[in-house]
Amino acid sequence: MYKIAILGSENSHCAGFASVLAPRSGEKRFPDLELIGIMGDEASNLAVTEKTAVSRSSTDPAAYAGEVDAVMITARHGGLHLPYALPYLRDGAKLWIDKPITASVDDARELVRLAREKHLLLCGGSSLAGAAGTVRMKALAREKAGSVTGGHVTAPVNLVNEYGNFWFYSQHLVQMVTEVFGQGIVSVEAKRKGDGVPAVFHYPAFDVTAYFGTGYSITVYLGGYGIACERIDLGADYFMPELEEVAAMLRDGRVRQTPEELVYPVLVIDALIRSMEADGRETELAAL
Repeated sequence: MYKIAILGSENSHCAGFASVLAPRSGEKRFPDLELIGIMGDEASNLAVTEKTAVSRSSTDPAAYAGEVDAVMITARHGGLHLPYALPYLRDGAKLWIDKPITASVDDARELVRLAREKHLLLCGGSSLAGAAGTVRMKALAREKAGSVTGGHVTAPVNLVNEYGNFWFYSQHLVQMVTEVFGQGIVSVEAKRKGDGVPAVFHYPAFDVTAYFGTGYSITVYLGGYGIACERIDLGADYFMPELEEVAAMLRDGRVRQTPEELVYPVLVIDALIRSMEADGRETELAAL
């Protein structure tokens, strides 16, 4: 039995994961994963424990250190992700991190350094990476790689909040871009307009335009009149691919990304913010 704790009960993702890992009724879909506790403010903890079979809760991020095989960090503010992770990483626990992986390039660098130094397994990111529509468009882009001439991606945004502002929601769109078109972004442009942010991701051979501020969609340009579009509906079980990833990490020691690949969206978001601060100037990604 693999023991797990979830840190960040204020996020609805915590409740979703807990409902599957510790259901009040019905068979567990992951019988070898045991959710031993959650962490967050008292009101959020209560909201989760009332609807699931989770018996323990705490307001201390380090409450389950030394007890678990893995932690899932769902705290809404990415600036809390590395501090929450540290007590567990020192014990060698495996780690799943929600979006954004971190809310600074420095934290991303430190996370990668620790993972490499201690040979740790990390996974996580946006639920949009595993959405069926994203997976289909990624497969198409790989199949038609020689014909791809660009694309357009859209997703919601939350520009003003207590969880890091643009950092809070932007990884959904960024990871849709990188999943389908790859992590070879050279530079970006972004400029806030009203409640949205139009952006451009510059790749060596093509550009991908984007709009932060509407529903989820991916379009791939295939040269000439070729075009493929997908409007993405997450569905009620949108978080299941993430739990499958956690299960694979625990059972087989298998993750789909290196630490550097996992934190790559942080570099992209950082560059987008710097571009917005410079009134839309083309901005290169920071080095990891």
